[in-house]
Amino acid sequence: MSKKLKRLCTPGQIGTMWLKNRMIMPAMGTNLGNADGTISDNIVNYYAKRAAGGIGLVITEVCSPEHEGICIPGEMEIGEIKFMPGLSRIPHAVHANGGKVALQLAHAGCFAIETLTGVRPKTPSGIGSLQVPDENPREISIEEIEDLITKYGIAAERGKRCGYDAIELHGAHGYLPLQFFSPYTNRRQDEYGGSNENRARFALNVIREIKRKTGDDYPLIYRMSGAEYVQDGFTTEMACELAKWVEEAGADAIHVSAGTWDARIQNFFDVMADKLNPDGLDLTEGIGTSVWVPNHYTRPGSLKHLAAEIKKHVSIPVIAVGSITPEMGEEILEKGEADFIAFGRQSIADPEFPNKIMEGRAEDIRVCLRCNECLAEVMANCGLLCAVNPEAGQEYEVYIENKKAVDAKRVAVVGGGPAGMQAAITASERGHQVDLFEKTDSLGGQLYYASIPDFKLEFKNYLNYLILTVEKSSVNIQYNTEVDLEFLKKENYDEVIVATGANPLIADVIEGNKEDILDPLAILDGKQAVSDNVIVCGGGLVGCEVALLLAEQGKQVKMLDLLDGIAPGMAIYSKWVLQARLKEAGVEIYPYHQITKMSKNKVEATNLKTSEGITLEAKDVICCLGMSSDRKLLDDLIEDGTLSFTPVGDVNKARKIMQATQEAYAAARLI
Repeated sequence: MSKKLKRLCTPGQIGTMWLKNRMIMPAMGTNLGNADGTISDNIVNYYAKRAAGGIGLVITEVCSPEHEGICIPGEMEIGEIKFMPGLSRIPHAVHANGGKVALQLAHAGCFAIETLTGVRPKTPSGIGSLQVPDENPREISIEEIEDLITKYGIAAERGKRCGYDAIELHGAHGYLPLQFFSPYTNRRQDEYGGSNENRARFALNVIREIKRKTGDDYPLIYRMSGAEYVQDGFTTEMACELAKWVEEAGADAIHVSAGTWDARIQNFFDVMADKLNPDGLDLTEGIGTSVWVPNHYTRPGSLKHLAAEIKKHVSIPVIAVGSITPEMGEEILEKGEADFIAFGRQSIADPEFPNKIMEGRAEDIRVCLRCNECLAEVMANCGLLCAVNPEAGQEYEVYIENKKAVDAKRVAVVGGGPAGMQAAITASERGHQVDLFEKTDSLGGQLYYASIPDFKLEFKNYLNYLILTVEKSSVNIQYNTEVDLEFLKKENYDEVIVATGANPLIADVIEGNKEDILDPLAILDGKQAVSDNVIVCGGGLVGCEVALLLAEQGKQVKMLDLLDGIAPGMAIYSKWVLQARLKEAGVEIYPYHQITKMSKNKVEATNLKTSEGITLEAKDVICCLGMSSDRKLLDDLIEDGTLSFTPVGDVNKARKIMQATQEAYAAARLI
C-alpha cells in the first residue's frame, strides 16, 4: 500500500456495500453498446478491465428506465425484461475481476432525442435546452410522472436481480430529477412545482420507490449537481437543502458533481458577441458539459468545494469528483471533505491506476491529459477512444492482448516523441530488441513543447510517464543520433518504425529576413525573447496556446487565422473554454483573414468576408501556420524499398497525440 496515499487505499462502506478502497469510477458515456440498447462484448470487457485494475466501485454509464429517456445512440436500457440477460453480464465480469458495480439509472427528459426515441421529449414544463434547439419538448402530465416513478422502481429492481451491487440515481447534469428541482426548467404550479419542496418531490419519490422495490438494505447513491450555473437555476444553497432531503428519503451516499447542459452557455455566447465582459463569469471553470468534464484549461479539482459543502449538511458518505489527482484526493479524504473520490477519465487513461497506487507505484500511472478526446469521440456518436491509452474502447481480447512475438526481431524506432516512445514500449513488451534513436539530447518531440505552459501540466506529467516507462523497459535509447537510410541498411534491422514527427511550417508570404519571424517552439522553450506587443499568425492549437501564454504574461497579443474560428478539430466544449480564456486574457482575434505579407513588425491580411485589407503592426511577429511532416527518412525508405518499415504519428500528417499513440501501438503489435 502507498504510504503517501494510504487513505485512498482504505476500505469504505456505502450502506451495506463494502468497498476495498476509496477509489470510484464514475459513470461516463462510451457508445460501446449495441445500437438497440443491448450489451456488447466490448462494453462488458471495458468494465471488466477497470475492475481488474483495482477500482473499488465501477458505476456504469447512463441506463434509461424507459426508451423515451435516451439521448445517446446505443444507450443502455432496462425498461424491458429483454435487456436483463445482457445487463447481467456486466456484474458477472466485474465481480470475477474483484470489483463492485452500480447501475446508473438516468432519464434525459428534455435532452432526449426524438430521432432516437420516436416521441417528443417530456420535461417538467416543456422547456428545452440551448444545446438541442431542434427538439420540441412537451410538459409531462401528473399521470405520466407517477408512471415514470414506478418505472424507476422496476428498473432498480431489475438491476438488483441482474447482480448489481447498488443503484445510482442520476440527478445531476440536467437529467430529469434536476430538471424537476431547478427553477430554470420547472415552472409548474402543481404538487411538482412552485416551492423547493414541491420541485424536489419527483427525485424524493423516485428514491422512495427504488427503496420500496429493492429493500432498505440495498445501496442507493444519488448523483447531484452542487450548482447548475444558469440564470435563475439550481444553487449550492438549494443543493445543500436537497441533500438533506435525499438522505431522509433513504439514499445511502451522495455523489456531488455540477452543472447542466446549458451551464454558462448564454453568458459565453454574450461574451463572444462582446455583449458582456468576461470578468467574474467563471467561464474558464467550464461551459456546458465541460463543467463536469473539465479540460486542461480549467484548474484541477474545480468541483471539490461543492462536495465539501454538501458534506457539512449530511451524515451519509459523499463522493467527490472533477479532475481530482490522487494526491488531491488523499488531501480531500484527510480533511474530511468527502468519503470517496471518483476518478473518471483517469480510469480510461490507465485502468491499472488503483493497483499502482495500492502497490506504491504512483509514478507508473499513465496520466490523463484532460484533453477530452474521449468526450469528443462520444459526442460525435463514435465509440470511446483515448489519446494516451490505445486500448481504451477496444477491449475485445484480440486487439488488446499484447502477445509475445513468436520470433524476436531487431527493431529500430526513429524519433523520440510520443509516437516513437509508445512504439518502442509496445515492441519491447512483446519481446523485440528495440533501439530508439533520438536526434536531440532528450525525449519528447512536440509533446515537450506542448507540456511547457502552466495550463498543460497534465501533458508534462504524461511526458514524464512515457520517459520513465521507456527508461524502465529494455529499450536501448540512443540520444544525439541522427539516423539515415545507409545506417539502417548497414545495421540490417528487421523492422523500422519511422516516428520523425513534424516541424513548424515556414510561411511563403514572409518578406525580408525569415530569421526575424519568431519560432513558436523556441518561444515556448524560453529560447527566444518576446516583446510586449506581438502578432500571432495562425489560430490553430499552437497559435492559440502561444497567444494565451504570452497574453497571460501581460503582453498585448493579436491573432489572425484563415478560418472563421480557432483551434479546428478541438472538441467543442474544450474549445469554448479556450475561447473564454483567450477573451479573459485580452487576445484580439481576427478570424477569416488571409495573410498576404508577413515581416518583422507587420502583417498584412485580407478579410475574406469583406475583401477589405488590413495592416497590423507590432514589435514581434510569430508564425504559427501549422506543422510540416519531417519525411526525409521516410521518403528515402520508400524509394529504396529494401527495408520493412512503418510510419507513425506526425510523419504521416501533423495531428494530435491520440493519432500518434494509436498508430504507434498498432504498428508495434504487428511486428
